[in-house]
Amino acid sequence: MSLDRYVSEVYNNNPYWFAEEVQQAHHISRISKVLNNKTYLNGRHKILEKEDITYKEKELITAKTILQTAKSIIKFHNSYIMGKRVSLSGSDNMIKHYNSVLRKGKFYLINYKIVDVLNCYGDAYEYVYYDGSKITSKLIESSDGYPIYDDEGDYIGFIEHWTDAISNISYYYIYSDNKVDKFTNRGGKYLLEESKINLTGLPIHYINGENKESENFGRSILEDIIPILDRLEYLINKMDDAITVLSLNPLAYTTGQRIEGTVSADAIGYVLNLDDGEFKYAVANLDSASIKLLYDALIQQLQMVASVPSIAFGQTNIANASEVTLKLIYQNIDNHARQLEIYLRNGFEERFERIEILLNKKGIRFSEEDYLDVQFNYNRPIDNSEQIDQLSKQYADGAISKRTYIEKSPLTDNVDVELERIAEEGRTVEVVE
Repeated sequence: MSLDRYVSEVYNNNPYWFAEEVQQAHHISRISKVLNNKTYLNGRHKILEKEDITYKEKELITAKTILQTAKSIIKFHNSYIMGKRVSLSGSDNMIKHYNSVLRKGKFYLINYKIVDVLNCYGDAYEYVYYDGSKITSKLIESSDGYPIYDDEGDYIGFIEHWTDAISNISYYYIYSDNKVDKFTNRGGKYLLEESKINLTGLPIHYINGENKESENFGRSILEDIIPILDRLEYLINKMDDAITVLSLNPLAYTTGQRIEGTVSADAIGYVLNLDDGEFKYAVANLDSASIKLLYDALIQQLQMVASVPSIAFGQTNIANASEVTLKLIYQNIDNHARQLEIYLRNGFEERFERIEILLNKKGIRFSEEDYLDVQFNYNRPIDNSEQIDQLSKQYADGAISKRTYIEKSPLTDNVDVELERIAEEGRTVEVVE
């Protein structure tokens, strides 16, 4: 189904159909989740709703310590899959041109941002375009993106929409296969302010594909880990209150003789002489064993759900660990990264197609034999010597090319620069007197 047909059948050709589309229930529900995740990552957690209490006839501000563990988990995932640049493989001609485009357009930074957005919100939107003579792309805010799918699950249109908080003017960018229309409600009416030719089609829709409710949209890992983190925050802050009130600042009481006046809560080393009775502090005995048992159980579940190795929580020592041991420790996050890699690879392939369209506009064309693929280099601790030995054996046996050898080597960062240096050394003739 085309976008025009969708507008005709669903909105009866209403010229301002986009204003109704962004109000659809499934869009509102998804955007609401994005905004909730943004709020959480900015430090507005459930624990802040905890009520203060009256203690010793005064207001006691209860503990509300925020654990930004979710941000650390997301950074760990981002760094693991994109901490090392992805590399290209394929025909030399395509690699040369695409490496130049990716470098000039700062696509490697964009790659990291895409992974971050996917982990935080589940969906990311990338629009490839010309910026002067340079090919680059922009990421559309997840809270501003409204991809349109028809009943058969085909991606047919896209709306970028937001409302300016100061002017209260709403903006609508409607993307179709061949144009981008800009509408606003400036002056209380919907106005077409701009229409541009669209060379690269719809924005690329990347998904973190673990959403069992819809194959067309992704799901943030925050939805799984926030409930556990809420419980951890509650436990830690409850224990903080208990220690503060009942251990560090206990209630004083007497038996027998009544004491006129009060005893300072900060009294240390005071001596009270009572003719009859006793003076004591009500000190609670915390069941530390049970608390630790619950805490450890929550941490264990957090590690499993978040797909983060125990080393990230400081619970494993990997000093002198073998390559096999490291693979076992990182197995869970490896599985998570491979799943995300599938969806990233699909998005990158769409990006390559759009880049090729723009390269064709420059007169750069490729043959049917030319091809391109992307290789992910996970940021896992490795035994450099063992890896280099394996690469050397494969290269000596003719199993891998020189480019692949350099790409996989932990000692080199820029493959093209290194290949140029090797070529230059080969052309240099050393003169010995």
